[in-house]
Amino acid sequence: MRIVHLSDIHLSKSNFEEFKNTYCDALIRDLLEFNKLKKIDVIVITGDLVDKGGQSLYEIDGFEDKSVYPNPYNIFEKIFINPIIEALRFSKDNFLFVPGNHDIDESKILLRDEYELTKNISIDNINDHLKENLSFKYSERIRNFKEFEEEFHKEQSNYQYSNNQSVFYYKFENVNIGFILINDSWRCRSQKLGVDKKLMFGVNQFFNGVNILKGFDTKFNIALLHHPIEEFEEEKELERCFNISDVSFYLYGHYHNSHFKKHYQGSFDNCFGIRGRASLNKINEFNSSYQPGYQIIDLDFQFKEKITAIHYRHYKYDFNHFDYDTNACLKGIERGNSDKGIELRNNLKNTIHFLNKSQFES
Repeated sequence: MRIVHLSDIHLSKSNFEEFKNTYCDALIRDLLEFNKLKKIDVIVITGDLVDKGGQSLYEIDGFEDKSVYPNPYNIFEKIFINPIIEALRFSKDNFLFVPGNHDIDESKILLRDEYELTKNISIDNINDHLKENLSFKYSERIRNFKEFEEEFHKEQSNYQYSNNQSVFYYKFENVNIGFILINDSWRCRSQKLGVDKKLMFGVNQFFNGVNILKGFDTKFNIALLHHPIEEFEEEKELERCFNISDVSFYLYGHYHNSHFKKHYQGSFDNCFGIRGRASLNKINEFNSSYQPGYQIIDLDFQFKEKITAIHYRHYKYDFNHFDYDTNACLKGIERGNSDKGIELRNNLKNTIHFLNKSQFES
């Protein structure tokens, strides 16, 4: 099975022209080459599809009419998703995405209400607020994204939507592979308040997703988030979620640079966190650590480790093509072998370039 992991696209008026003129073709060429060698099964985007709620997309010539594009994510679909689907002859049913902090519409945040909620919300009561969030009571800021998600997948019997987490399963060689799509950004905003804590999203999203996937009889599960778990007030509880559940690994973004990290030895399997580079954002970024890229993850369920290869891809602006990302690991690819699958854990010290948190940008 082959999964393409994109993240932090930040599509906006400012990067649209470069995307249309060069980057889009380069990305599609790269995906086509990998698809020839081994079919791509699922494409995921782990948040920040657009920049600042996507409102600048209405400033692009041809997309000004809100009666044609009532939701900025309709523009994202036309500009970003549709060319990939058409070129790969891919099914939109297998194109998954979760929201990031830039996918919120901050004009929908009422700061007085936000202050009171932030002051009173805690780990002990966040899951009560999560139930009320099913009607967007506290998350009008994320409505555009979630309504687009619901419409995008409305015909799918193997996709179960909610305003919080959604779930999807993919049948691969008669095995159901589960995905939990966590909405960890419904409490996000850029403006700081005097009562701010670390981010909370409600870990019941995780348990709800796991329980729904049990009904689909999935044999292997993957979680999609936007933020790394250390960003959350609920970090310890989320550690526990990974430790006691049968989620084998999770994909996330937010920091704009590739990074592989083993997190927790669970009772079912190892649980890994795999962070993706920003896949678009600033296309002509000078600092190679933050230049665009993405990952291709190969799975083979005959092996205990399951992940048999991770291909780290890096966009070369001067040449308008993708190559292996040697900033992520020495050869830009982690491979397994026929006996044990991939042994990523043993290669971490030699292959991963760690950055201090102070260097990260969201």
